[in-house]
Amino acid sequence: MRSTGRPTRRGARLLLRAALVGVLLTMSVGVMAAPAQAATINCTPMADIACKDLMPIVECIWNNGDGTYSIAWGYDNPSTDTLYIDFGGKNKMSPGADDQGQGTLFTPGIHHNTFVTTVTGNRTWTLGNNEAVSGPSTPACPTKPVSVIGSGRALLLGLALMAVVGLPVLASRRTGREVSA
Repeated sequence: MRSTGRPTRRGARLLLRAALVGVLLTMSVGVMAAPAQAATINCTPMADIACKDLMPIVECIWNNGDGTYSIAWGYDNPSTDTLYIDFGGKNKMSPGADDQGQGTLFTPGIHHNTFVTTVTGNRTWTLGNNEAVSGPSTPACPTKPVSVIGSGRALLLGLALMAVVGLPVLASRRTGREVSA
């Protein structure tokens, strides 16, 4: 039998399966290679010493030109543990609602630009036993701040979704075309 250069339906399915297995293997490598997670400490009662060292950071402020300011916030968790502080007395923004976009889980290390608030005056973020206050001494942001969103794992998931949706479309288009040898 002479080949027409057209992939068979079976060949297209095998190609799709191979691509899906490759994507799943790529995603699992990140999970398998990740180091063991440190403990998560509940700092709402502030009983652990690690909770007391957690520092909020006011990164910079941007004048929006309409009477409002965008403020970029971060934090420094010098411990090796993830810290949890629920919204309220030890994790609050003021003035206004306690929850203004800040998280409740704080992973180890220094994290810049984790959330942004838009305000008409100064803000204070109380985190654990420490505070960060925006004000005249807060440096100006070089550009309007935007929260850092997503992660490498989210990127892989997005790519996997594109592959799952895109590969069957490409395979079906390819099987409909004649390829000259």
